[in-house]
Amino acid sequence: MRKRIIAVWAGALLIPVLFSGCEAIQEAWEEAMDPDTEITDNPNSSEYKRKYVIHVNSIVRHPTRSGELEREIPTLDGGTVWINTNQLFSSKNIRDARVVSRPGNPDLFDLQFLVDRFGKLQWQMLSGNYSSEQVALVVDGVYFGRFYPEPQMEGSGDWVTLRVGLNAVTARGIARNAKKNYINLNPDVMHWF
Repeated sequence: MRKRIIAVWAGALLIPVLFSGCEAIQEAWEEAMDPDTEITDNPNSSEYKRKYVIHVNSIVRHPTRSGELEREIPTLDGGTVWINTNQLFSSKNIRDARVVSRPGNPDLFDLQFLVDRFGKLQWQMLSGNYSSEQVALVVDGVYFGRFYPEPQMEGSGDWVTLRVGLNAVTARGIARNAKKNYINLNPDVMHWF
């Protein structure tokens, strides 16, 4: 009888949390219930499932649909965008990430990335070649927005800022998984055998 009362109370407390509309709680619940997440959380494992992997690609304004260089990808609102499949920047070179709230708009967030040496060079080329042209932020194969790449700020070390205006769940997911994705995409020689 006592166990039944505890179960009823636990259920009564859990139901409002699940249906409260909070995206972060719902995301955590879905992630906890997803059987694929139970495989492993070790980024050195071959069974590790990457999440929130980002790519920055150029946007194709007039697609020629010529071969593998151009691809149509889905957007969050159900539409599509054409991108050049040659990546300009990616999670492979992001050692860490942090979420930065956007001043004046608490619902949108930008990201700062701690990049490795090659990532720093890529960002310099990206911000130099595309300073007046918007590029696409692609997360797990889905278009999340476009932004103008800004040059790295003086004195910021190896941190670069991506001002794209993401929702809280996506921004936190990218930041939370950046280190694990970096380790998985850049395996240590010791883990090859």
